[in-house]
Amino acid sequence: MCGIAGIYAFPNGQPVERPEIAAQTAALFHRGPNQGGIHLDDRRLCGLGARRLSIIDLQGGHQPLTGETGAISLVFNGEIYNHQALRAELEQAGHRFRSRTDGEVIIHGYEAWGIDGLLPRLRGMFTFALWDSRAQTLWLARDRFGFKPLYYTLHRNRLHFASEIKALLTCPDLPRQVNLTALEAMLTVGFTPGPATMFDGIFSLPAAHLLEARPSGIRVTRYWRLDFAPRPIPQAEAETRFLALLEEAVRLRLMSEVPLGALLSGGLDSGMLVALLVRQLDRPLHTVSIGFDHPQYDETPHARTLARHLGTLHHPAVFGPADFADYPTALHHLEQPQCSATMVPIYKLYRTCRQVGLTVVLTGEGADELLGGYHWHQGDLLARRLVGLPSALRHWLASLPLPVSPAARRVLARGQPDPARRYRDWLAAGDMDGRALLSGAVRAALPSGDNPLLAAWAEELAGLPRGDTFHQLLWLEARTRLVDFINAEVDKMSMAHSIEARAPYLDHKLWEFCAGLPARWKLHGRTTKYLLRQVARPILPPAIRQRAKQGLAAPYADWLRARRLPDWAEESLSAAAVRAAGYFDAAAVARLRQAHQAGAPGLAGLLMGVLSFQVWYGLFCRGHDR
Repeated sequence: MCGIAGIYAFPNGQPVERPEIAAQTAALFHRGPNQGGIHLDDRRLCGLGARRLSIIDLQGGHQPLTGETGAISLVFNGEIYNHQALRAELEQAGHRFRSRTDGEVIIHGYEAWGIDGLLPRLRGMFTFALWDSRAQTLWLARDRFGFKPLYYTLHRNRLHFASEIKALLTCPDLPRQVNLTALEAMLTVGFTPGPATMFDGIFSLPAAHLLEARPSGIRVTRYWRLDFAPRPIPQAEAETRFLALLEEAVRLRLMSEVPLGALLSGGLDSGMLVALLVRQLDRPLHTVSIGFDHPQYDETPHARTLARHLGTLHHPAVFGPADFADYPTALHHLEQPQCSATMVPIYKLYRTCRQVGLTVVLTGEGADELLGGYHWHQGDLLARRLVGLPSALRHWLASLPLPVSPAARRVLARGQPDPARRYRDWLAAGDMDGRALLSGAVRAALPSGDNPLLAAWAEELAGLPRGDTFHQLLWLEARTRLVDFINAEVDKMSMAHSIEARAPYLDHKLWEFCAGLPARWKLHGRTTKYLLRQVARPILPPAIRQRAKQGLAAPYADWLRARRLPDWAEESLSAAAVRAAGYFDAAAVARLRQAHQAGAPGLAGLLMGVLSFQVWYGLFCRGHDR
């Protein structure tokens, strides 16, 4: 696990200087405290930098890495879980390795198979930058589910790239202007959809994409997508193959020369991973959980019970209102605002992992997206049958005192027949239009019509089987919220504490198998993640297998209702600060806060979004965006 960065100079661009790369990598020290290095091309066309968190080959895996002839150089972030098999194949073909580190297979694989032959062979989480001095070509690549981040910008005839935005901001004259389209999108769905970021002109390389930089310019292409074509298979065989693939995904993620543990919430996803881990390890396993002093959010009793059942050495942490003091620090690491505060307990969770002494942590992200585990996967089954009803009837149904979520009422009332638009309504940050909170100048500057970042979501559905709305929803989720919200939080909060997080449920072999299975083996009536619950029957207690998903959520709605927030929050939401930034209408923000404090429902997410943006603006943009 590392942080990578670099600069590529196009014709007429200034030659790359070593101090520039050194400044970038210094901003990434927390991602790789064990070792750092810089490679500068002889002609200063390209500079690569890395900070390394040593996991495999602690002494011999220093970066940047170079090929046998010196023509190929590489910086790499992540893990290639099948590197031993690839190494054996390459050694048989005559390649000679200098280290035991997994990243070296990328260089030799590129030399043997080219970039198009290399990427399909890689099984893991990764971003890398590979410089081919012979072809004067720089390749940037990101893993299939975007578990590892990579950002880039074009500035003064040069391409700058890095694992985190703050490394790009070390360029002294790089503009720090707010992306207004991204701000509008964040107020709609709660996060910034890629490839945009909240910084105008800075982009996130999409998951499963490759960027090629040559003297003539750049080209970004997709190298992988799922095939949802049905594959007939008996259910018993499906269960056997699913469990085998999951066990393999866990086993591959055990490679480590440093302390390894796991997160254990007390739910199905993490419980199954820990159970498989315990089976494969010959030593005690440390597990960590985060609980809350608010009973509605707390899973601590379930985590303790499961830890006792599985025999792990368990370390629970408890999140309370005082922990919101970490919000500005966590946001500094996350680098983009959001209409949520889940990053703060996640930040504390990984801090606890570090205090326990762990460097590698297995986590359960991806199971809900793989098998349909969220409440909206169930809700959408009913909603898509009702969206064709007359508007008045839909609004009447949405107003009835039924035991359904606020999101379900919103989806029913809005009645969107298009799956991509309806998914936005499931994710909506609040029941009111967030654009009403923006200042007049911002509203005037926004393009009319649909937000282009969100309109692009419909393009992700092209090529999927028509009428298979369930799998359309899963794929859209895997390309948007999973990458830009879930994975972004996990990577940034874990790396803030120099922790490598690994997610077995995001193994692409597992996804390729599950994609062709019938929807009923994922969402079976009212049973979510049906296939996982089936294979867990002989492994986990019934109380865990049958538990409804609770999920990690921060109790920020209650926190925001306090008459007096901490000074940093009060200052950020003050009329003076809102007017000084200029992106929100101060009177509208004051009304929003008053309504939320008075108990009005459906406003907490938007208020959190305003606070998040204001804090983010102060951290990154104040004084730089005019």
